[in-house]
Amino acid sequence: MIEEPTHHNLLRMIPNTMLTKLSLTLLIITGTLTAATPNWSQFRGPNTGGVAEDAKPPVHFGPETNLLWKSVVPPGISAPIVWGDYVFLTAHERQQLVTLAYDARTGRELWRQAAPAEQIEECHRFSSPAASTPCTDGERVYAYFGSYGLLAYDFAGKEIWRRPLERLPSLYGTATSPILAGGHLILQHDGGSTNAQLIAIAPATGKTVWTSPRPLAGESYSTPMVWRHDGIEELIVQGKGRVAAYSLNGGPQQWWVRGWGFAAVTTPVAGDGMLFAGGSGMGDPTEPDDPLFDWKKLLADHDANHDGQLALEEVPESLAWHIRKEVPREVPGNLLGMRALLRDFTDTNKDGLITKAEWDADEAYVKDKFNADRFVAIQPGGKEDSTATHVAWETTKGLSEMPSPLFYRGRVHFVRDGAMWTVIDPKTGQRHLDRERLGTGGQIVASPIAANGYIYVVNEPGTFAVIRAGDTLDLAAVNKLGESVRAIPAISGDALYVRSAEHLWAFGE
Repeated sequence: MIEEPTHHNLLRMIPNTMLTKLSLTLLIITGTLTAATPNWSQFRGPNTGGVAEDAKPPVHFGPETNLLWKSVVPPGISAPIVWGDYVFLTAHERQQLVTLAYDARTGRELWRQAAPAEQIEECHRFSSPAASTPCTDGERVYAYFGSYGLLAYDFAGKEIWRRPLERLPSLYGTATSPILAGGHLILQHDGGSTNAQLIAIAPATGKTVWTSPRPLAGESYSTPMVWRHDGIEELIVQGKGRVAAYSLNGGPQQWWVRGWGFAAVTTPVAGDGMLFAGGSGMGDPTEPDDPLFDWKKLLADHDANHDGQLALEEVPESLAWHIRKEVPREVPGNLLGMRALLRDFTDTNKDGLITKAEWDADEAYVKDKFNADRFVAIQPGGKEDSTATHVAWETTKGLSEMPSPLFYRGRVHFVRDGAMWTVIDPKTGQRHLDRERLGTGGQIVASPIAANGYIYVVNEPGTFAVIRAGDTLDLAAVNKLGESVRAIPAISGDALYVRSAEHLWAFGE
């Protein structure tokens, strides 16, 4: 281990008993140093949990504060990952999908490689064809694009293998990210197709190890994670309609919890022997209805011929549902035309008329708890359908739409648009903080992350709230970047890496 000749000469002078003690001490120190500088190797870091507890990124940072470097990056919303002296991400530039590597010490671009995609998939204008975060095992970096499939590169940028995959139908475009688990590269290949599947690939070759069909899964934007408990590991997959567990060796679903009638966006987290999963749907059923969805008022305002029905042409094109009240109306995807909503979802017989019976059926669907916002705590040990037996508690209040929950220091946290912060006891579901405002406002896209007792929450306009972890709201800092942030930041060592609309930033003290 020690290469200098002078050290070898010194070791020869030390008695064997002392040498043994010294060797053990060096081994302990080396192990400690290695453990203290973990890599952020995939979507949301270690096991997609968003926590790098031993790291010490700065609390105060910005364009003029604790900035190590700042580099221009092409468009995309995939999150950066970090391994040693490398930062990787993906991008969409000039009709090309590219994987890029940067020097983590200087921000210098090291290489970029384009995926051989013949056609770029359509996606929501708030998203990007480069939304999936790459992952790495320290030997190769793996990138996934819905427009092509999987690619593997070595750290010098040489392509090792490529694996085209069918582009499955998805309303908003691809967003799931590959992970490494059980010695395999795992991809949740969901979509509006009977060909949807969970697939495990050999990292060295790109060959299929196993597949598990998911024909009823529908589209999903979630990323799998591994739940370790009671001496076992379960691959957890949140999709449309259910959260399910698979073996890391493949096979059918081992257990599942039902709910969520819409595409999954968030990724589950685990802690204190429990699993936490959920997300938004048709809203919180315990809250008052949006005034727009008042049947009597709609008839009074727009039923021109007074026949007790609503013809689609009677509904003004300008009438729109403001979906996220905490976010400006002009944000892409935040307004849904009422006429289109009635046509696509309420007019079941497609005759251009909305009757009271159709309205009531639509309202019942919205109020069903499996279609509403829903967040659950799941106990281990489930078998097959565990919805009625293994859900310890559930809630519908104040849930996030896109950010995944955070389990940190014995608490479950989630953040809602408008920067509303909730802290929950994992065992009981009791709320220590309930939608407390962080003061930064705005839409929240990136999931919260944590290190060294601090939690980092960034809104889409690029303002960070840094919170001291605890059961009271203790804001340590507010840091403004001045650029849009939709990608989850990365933490490695004592540095914080942030991808904004135009730059990759590295902050450290």
